[in-house]
Amino acid sequence: MRRAEPDALAARPAAARSVLVVDDHRVFTDALRLGLERQEDVRSVTVAHSAGEALAHARRADFDAAIVDLDLPDASGLDVVAALAEIRPGARVVVLTAHGRPDLVERAAAAGADAFLTKEGTLDRVMQALRAPGTTRPPVDAGHAGRVELTHREQDVLRLLGQGHDPAGIAAELGISLHTVRGHVKAVMAKLGARSQLGAVVAAHRRGLITVGARY
Repeated sequence: MRRAEPDALAARPAAARSVLVVDDHRVFTDALRLGLERQEDVRSVTVAHSAGEALAHARRADFDAAIVDLDLPDASGLDVVAALAEIRPGARVVVLTAHGRPDLVERAAAAGADAFLTKEGTLDRVMQALRAPGTTRPPVDAGHAGRVELTHREQDVLRLLGQGHDPAGIAAELGISLHTVRGHVKAVMAKLGARSQLGAVVAAHRRGLITVGARY
């Protein structure tokens, strides 16, 4: 995360807040914690390096805001977002991820996230998201995911291909016919200019459309 410019700071509310950071990258969380603790309107920072650790903390202690990575070792960050929104409905939840895919923006919002930011941004951008009024969603910061237009079902099929599923497994996972899956795979390959399923996965990963091996 880049160092923030001093003049970019948003207006600070009077009330200090406690923040829960959920990310398994310890070097990153150490840096983020230091940056947050230097803010006058941050009272305390708790770091969880797994989904289980984050949810255990959320159930035993109150917090005002959470910053959640999507790629966690024991669960999808999207599931953590949904659980935190249920456990602490008054807390503001900000997704902070290295994967700025448009489909993830939509899924994070559906799970209950109040903001979606990429790790390429500044600490000030994170603070702006944390400080925004509870009823206001700040602008989304997402990376460029290529110009390939996929339907929602094609995105589902491509995501499962990236997780290593074959067409039969995808059909079972999505509850659709094998014939339908093969049609979607063919369409995805054509749109990505790939000659094989593996080629489609590689091309999609390079464009940022999927994250190979990720739960999402």
